Amino acid sequence: MTGLPLSAYQADDRSSVKEIQARNALIVGCMHRAGFSAFTGDGLQAAQPPDNATALPAGPWGYLGPQAAATLGFHPPKRTAPRPDPAPAGSGEAYDGARVDCDRQAAERIGSPPAAGSRLVDQLFDESTKATAKDARVVAATGRWTACMTAAGFTATTPEELSHQYQTTPEATPAELAAARADADCTARSGLAGLWFAVLAGYQRQLIDRNAQALTAQQEAVRAQDAKLTGLIAGEAGG
Repeated sequence: MTGLPLSAYQADDRSSVKEIQARNALIVGCMHRAGFSAFTGDGLQAAQPPDNATALPAGPWGYLGPQAAATLGFHPPKRTAPRPDPAPAGSGEAYDGARVDCDRQAAERIGSPPAAGSRLVDQLFDESTKATAKDARVVAATGRWTACMTAAGFTATTPEELSHQYQTTPEATPAELAAARADADCTARSGLAGLWFAVLAGYQRQLIDRNAQALTAQQEAVRAQDAKLTGLIAGEAGG
């Protein structure tokens, strides 16, 4: 997904990690200036791996990767949430007040790109995926996928329908892993994934042409925000 044309107009996973780093650096610096020099980030969220490191390689395009299918099924890999550190000994109203104030200051300094641009990108992503689902080429490839899955002993008219059948359990079952392996095989045999992403990219390029001015402004805002985050991190490190 990150390689699709519209992805160039929104913050990527690297920027998301950078925002967490900037927030943490700002809060730690603020707390030190408030007199709490021992503060190292109680309860601050650690910089996480990019979201696509824990994304499930299955969707309306089918299943990408027999290795993932054999181990994950239709359950995405789990992430371990960071556990907050306890507040330091002797914390009281002054500490709590400074912590809240530093959170507020960090949020104000970080800010975010204009919401209208992000909403437009989300809207265009939605339009492009809906158009792709209806495209005759994708419908035909999905039909080939369905025939392959039926021959393998699994009943589903679309890859999404198949995955929904197995996502009600907390862990992947042997039956689910077998279905996922068949999905990956039929995705490769039908050529569904390659076609799906190619058609989707084509629709997105059309939408970008129609919304060029607004999207260029959004792209500039995203780049400016990324540069701002870089500056905030450097400023706290140098402070």
